[in-house]
Amino acid sequence: MADLTTDIKTKVILIGIGGASCSGKSTLVTHLEKILPNSIVVRQDDFYLPEEMLPTLQGLNAKNWDVPRAINWSRMLKVLQHVKSTGSIPFDHVIRNDWHAAGDIPIDDNKAVSWKARFEDLERRCLVIANIKVIWVLVEGFMLYWDQNITSQLDICIFLRLPEPILKERREVRNRELIAAQSAWFDPEGYWDDICYPEYIAAHKDIFKDGDVENGTPREDLVKWLLMIEPETKEKNMDMMDMVEACLEKIASASYSAVSDKAGGY
Repeated sequence: MADLTTDIKTKVILIGIGGASCSGKSTLVTHLEKILPNSIVVRQDDFYLPEEMLPTLQGLNAKNWDVPRAINWSRMLKVLQHVKSTGSIPFDHVIRNDWHAAGDIPIDDNKAVSWKARFEDLERRCLVIANIKVIWVLVEGFMLYWDQNITSQLDICIFLRLPEPILKERREVRNRELIAAQSAWFDPEGYWDDICYPEYIAAHKDIFKDGDVENGTPREDLVKWLLMIEPETKEKNMDMMDMVEACLEKIASASYSAVSDKAGGY
């Protein structure tokens, strides 16, 4: 058992949640945040450059929000490095609440409570046995694995992959809701087909073998131990609870290993 009179060490575990727009990232992160104790959320949407700095799409008379240069990568890296070293969000980090709407997809309450208890037990054991305080950081983004400097900060990498027709349908539903709510943020006609989805494919080609984003195998030399979650396949349909549990199994396993390494085995 650890000597509680010594300084408590902190182990920050960064968990990447990537995938296309409308793949379910925000909803998944919302559920994981409620289950994981001491959890923090960092969203890539908070690192958009100012709108006036984004490239303009002449044909659509709109800004391109889905190209890699729309993101301030250096600022995102700086924030992640700060979080990883301190276990806290920088005081000057600005959160864009207008981008963070998540779908209301419920999960099994009993299972969620059971998982929460399991991680609370893991948290206690790490503190009592190894004198380590664990902080879980959920890093969510639609181009999360494009920049290798960002990827190298992550301890766990998860990617949600869905067929394009399902993504498009979800985007269209969300767009209609935004228009009905008279939101300033909605897609101009043709944005998904001409910009959003092609940019998603282009930004992720390098991390899949043969550049096959839709069906290919991840390249482990670029994103190690990537957990692929494909909820809409012919073999098996996963509901949100299945997705949450798949992520939690991965997080629990990696957390035990990370804490054991930091403590020198326990």
